[in-house]
Amino acid sequence: MRQVWQREQDAAVTNPMLQPKRVTMHIVADPNNDPRRYNQPAAHVNEVAVVFVGEDRLPPGNLDLVIYDSNPADPNHRMQSISAGSPHADPMLYPLLFPHGETGWHYNLQQEGVRRNAVRVRNSPKEFASFRLAIRYTGTNSNGNEGHTFSLLHAAGFLFQQYICDQYVRMEANNLRYIRDNQKALFADAYQSLLDHINQQFHLDEINPVGRRTILPSTFLGGPRYMKQCYHDAMSIVRKYGKPDLFITFTCNPRWPEIVDNIPYWLNATDRPDLVARVFHAKLKELMRDITVNKVFGNVDAYVYTIEFQKRGLPHAHILIILDEDSKLLIADDVDNVVCAYLPDPASERRLLDSVKSHMIHGPCGPLNHNSPCMLDNSCTKKYPKEYIEETVYISDGGYPTYRRPNNGLVVNIRGHPVSNEFVVPYNPYLLVKYDAHINVEVCSTVKSVMYLYKYVYKGHDAATLEVWNGD
Repeated sequence: MRQVWQREQDAAVTNPMLQPKRVTMHIVADPNNDPRRYNQPAAHVNEVAVVFVGEDRLPPGNLDLVIYDSNPADPNHRMQSISAGSPHADPMLYPLLFPHGETGWHYNLQQEGVRRNAVRVRNSPKEFASFRLAIRYTGTNSNGNEGHTFSLLHAAGFLFQQYICDQYVRMEANNLRYIRDNQKALFADAYQSLLDHINQQFHLDEINPVGRRTILPSTFLGGPRYMKQCYHDAMSIVRKYGKPDLFITFTCNPRWPEIVDNIPYWLNATDRPDLVARVFHAKLKELMRDITVNKVFGNVDAYVYTIEFQKRGLPHAHILIILDEDSKLLIADDVDNVVCAYLPDPASERRLLDSVKSHMIHGPCGPLNHNSPCMLDNSCTKKYPKEYIEETVYISDGGYPTYRRPNNGLVVNIRGHPVSNEFVVPYNPYLLVKYDAHINVEVCSTVKSVMYLYKYVYKGHDAATLEVWNGD
């Protein structure tokens, strides 16, 4: 990119009209957007950049790749475009990961062996990426290098993260391209007729419409129709089995031994998102088995859960549990048998105390730390620190019980601040000790929070609205 920028600067010397304009990017804080999705990213603004080269100083119309030739002896062939579906895209973009020039995925990559049949003839980008990301202890993930135990791809650190992001974008682009080219097969005309009727009712007819409307079907994962369909399915479960009884948030712990023992000392958990995702998936399956089969909370009638990724890269799951009539939590004593919100006794429950200190302390925020990310207008958005209370109140204003938080004098040191029961996040002792991770367990005491919870679970991925200004 330095060479591209230098070329633009040299052109501006001979022609001042070609002087590169200063472009700024702004994050739009629209109060009409969902604040649970459209919120300020955690990354610093200097870590976000966009570089493009196109005709007439405009962004390119496609996502093809541009190879820049740095040889000054050949001024007529300075740039060459290759398609993102070219087999040479990966080795050109990541020469360090493919030092032998191994070919990447392309549109005509054929299935081989037993996987090939009359329907499945070509490999999809997802199948090829899964092949590359698979861990092989008898060789690298590149072709023709059998016998080596070192995987260059998995040891690339931040470059490996970028490679995974590129592969994901390629998969999504391939899915969107199929949807765009097969609108008739997806019955998009039915949606278009409905939209035409609505536009006519509101007098939104366009004389010269720009572009072509493409309908995303409900089968497109993460799309608006997909999330709404999941929400409606969940509300159908509520209509049959009643309100949820437990709301559980399960977050991956990057210090799990299954992760630490399989990562070299020069890498972090964020450098191996593939391993983190696999371990979290196995832990989540075991957690759901404890809840549904081993009946940690009693007999379960129904459940739903979704998996999301935090801004720092760790996966976490939102789980809603509907218990059977004979297992429902109806009084404050039932809540105390399932959920705790105070520091355990350090003498008799030392292991539980260590887990609470590591995973279930909020902040600290408020008077102890005004710079905490949860602070807004000098108050915590999660309403911490909580008030001390000697007994659990089953029905509270927010749809959740007010959990017991005795003022017993127990204090632990968290990041240089002494905290007590005011900052403890509700947890289940058995699950917390077994999984050694952040597992927030909340009891839904009223029907007030039903729609909010299910909309929160199916709110969709995090997003941001950006504006790019070039001075005018």
